[in-house]
Amino acid sequence: MNILITNIWLLNFGGTEVYVRDLAKALLSLGHQIEIYSPHLGIVSRELTESGIHVTDSVDQLLLIPEIIHGHHTKPTLDVINKFPSVPVIYFLHDRLHPEDTPPVHQNIIQYVAVDYNCLDRLIHDAQIPPDQCTVIYNWVDTSRFKLRNHIADKPVKALVFSNYANKRNHYNTIKAACDETGITVRGIGNEFGNGIRFPEHILIEYDIVFAKAKAAMEALATGAAVILCDFRGLGEMVVPEKFDYYRQFNFGMKTLVRPIKKKLIIEEIKKYDPKKVFQSADLVHQHAHFGLSLDKIIQLYITTIQKYKEGIRNEYQGRIDHTEKEKARNIKSFGIKKFGSKLNKLLGNPIASFRRKISRTI
Repeated sequence: MNILITNIWLLNFGGTEVYVRDLAKALLSLGHQIEIYSPHLGIVSRELTESGIHVTDSVDQLLLIPEIIHGHHTKPTLDVINKFPSVPVIYFLHDRLHPEDTPPVHQNIIQYVAVDYNCLDRLIHDAQIPPDQCTVIYNWVDTSRFKLRNHIADKPVKALVFSNYANKRNHYNTIKAACDETGITVRGIGNEFGNGIRFPEHILIEYDIVFAKAKAAMEALATGAAVILCDFRGLGEMVVPEKFDYYRQFNFGMKTLVRPIKKKLIIEEIKKYDPKKVFQSADLVHQHAHFGLSLDKIIQLYITTIQKYKEGIRNEYQGRIDHTEKEKARNIKSFGIKKFGSKLNKLLGNPIASFRRKISRTI
């Protein structure tokens, strides 16, 4: 198949960027022809280019006529629909609130895919997409890279804050205070620390506890780290096997971060460390969240969507003509523009600075 993938940016090793990178490389290895369109290119786009995949920030420089469009994010998805008005589209939603993830409506978008049930709620409830046009394909871990360590420590001594949003001016300090009190050393890794990494699998195996969310949390679990769900949105729990299915339904993300980030609460979670449960959680990731499962579902969805389009099936949902803009406005408000006033308005003038660095996605 000729497959065109879109993403709003390929700047750093964030959630959707890594998703696109891993998916594109896997599809290429299976013999598919892959192109990627992204308005903002960077480190990840260069890596993809080095892998033999054509990446461009201009729709006019796309080389192939795609058989299917795998769309991420509103603007780049609509850009390629306008370029290829006779190609079926699957729109993949990765975030519950992000304005750049506002689900677009077009007759060629035959299927909408959410990475968890929180995102599914955005599709069905907020955007009013008919449920029969929506499905869930969970996020994944490339377990060929994120391998289980040889030994899980009996007692935690090293912790890692693994986040592109944490820094020494926000919740990292509270985590550090809790770790200091429990005799655990802590380090931060991510874009806001100025040390975002290409191969986190080489780092994660060195830490007993990892503070993370979403895809980063899943990757840490796969290596045999105990994971405490946490990011600037709030604090969750230490992942335990008994609640694995619940965490998975919500991508270990926003919906699980329901408590304030307080030192006392973090200490309570640290004290839950149990090497047997850590191993069981890692095993569940390797069994039920490995890349191959999601890849098979995505390829099958490509095939069925192309067939539906050939049979004349189109997206007949009209809804409110202006629902995309209304939902986007609601979500911008929910991100606190009024609260933060001119500071955030200034950031919104630079979408790369504001959306990429300051607003979390669920993956």
